[in-house]
Amino acid sequence: MVLYLYDGGVLGADDLGAIRLQESELLSWRLVPREELTGYLRGSLGRRALAALDVLADGSGTAELEDGHRVH
Repeated sequence: MVLYLYDGGVLGADDLGAIRLQESELLSWRLVPREELTGYLRGSLGRRALAALDVLADGSGTAELEDGHRVH
């Protein structure tokens, strides 16, 4: 299985204020600090999100992961 995660940019206050939930699809949403991320995204999904944040921070562009772990 191949999974992709894309950077959608930064949401400003106006963007966040414009979010409207479709109750049939999504009950809630929240912004989560990095250190709490794996409490909400378990296993390889949490590791993938953390790897994506690392790539964004260091500017390396892309990362290849296996089971959420970076492959070098």
